[in-house]
Amino acid sequence: MKLSEIPMADWQVIRDGEFLSLGLCGARPSVPILTFAGSEKYLKTAVRNPDVSCILCPPELAASDLIRASGKGICTCENIRVGFFKFHNELAKGDISEGYLRGVFPVKIGRNAAISAGAILDSENIIIGDNAVIEPFVRIHANVQIGENSIIRSGTILGGTGLEFIRMDDGGILPVTHCGGLVIGKNVEIQYNCNVSRSLFPWDDTVIGDDTKIESLVHVAHGVKIGQRNLIAACACIGGSAELGNDIWVGPNATISSEVKVDDHSRISLGAVVAGNVARGQTVTGNFAMNHEQFMQDQLRKML
Repeated sequence: MKLSEIPMADWQVIRDGEFLSLGLCGARPSVPILTFAGSEKYLKTAVRNPDVSCILCPPELAASDLIRASGKGICTCENIRVGFFKFHNELAKGDISEGYLRGVFPVKIGRNAAISAGAILDSENIIIGDNAVIEPFVRIHANVQIGENSIIRSGTILGGTGLEFIRMDDGGILPVTHCGGLVIGKNVEIQYNCNVSRSLFPWDDTVIGDDTKIESLVHVAHGVKIGQRNLIAACACIGGSAELGNDIWVGPNATISSEVKVDDHSRISLGAVVAGNVARGQTVTGNFAMNHEQFMQDQLRKML
């Protein structure tokens, strides 16, 4: 699609360009995307990203040398965040561009998969692997893939929509359509009453890696990437687009903020609120979370 073909009345095309999908300015979907940038910081990220072919920005940024020299398509509107996601919602209807959404296929169920009659599955775009177990009262939405030997316990919801709502100038709130997917690896167990959201854009997936085990009442937001052999205890909350490596422990009631990166073999203590990246092998504790030894020394100093 070209910028000049976009049916948004309040958009002005400064320099035409072509794109295949949408995404945030740091996204790397390996296809040309239209993104939005509301400040110099995000504009620099968008310009440097080879997957970004077109940029929606405020009028005052459209004249900058940085974006002009990039050769990327440029368009403007007043409220770029609202305009961007309104356009995404229009594409999600399938009327403007049929190629934006994922293709449709019937539900595929592997050999010896045990799916309770009390589970509710959408009628399309679901893959369930061999020997998987789906217990009663599980809800599985479209664009979900579950690997072999994985177990989904009762009350869990897979592939629902996440918390993406945009405040508008008139005081209203715009709900954003979720078009992505959820991929659950092999030998995963997700216990009772968990919620794992599908990703926002059609090229993207929320991911839970092989052999990861998730205890009850855990929330995994859209676009999260969880690696292999992680243990995630009850009532943890993992914010949108966070990335967890392999062999990580996440304690009960811990919160990991959106877009935070947690490296391999690290430990998130019970109740920790993680607002920054966690290094490989590090243990963090507290609110806001810090190195565990430093936290304990600070607590001892306060006691004395």
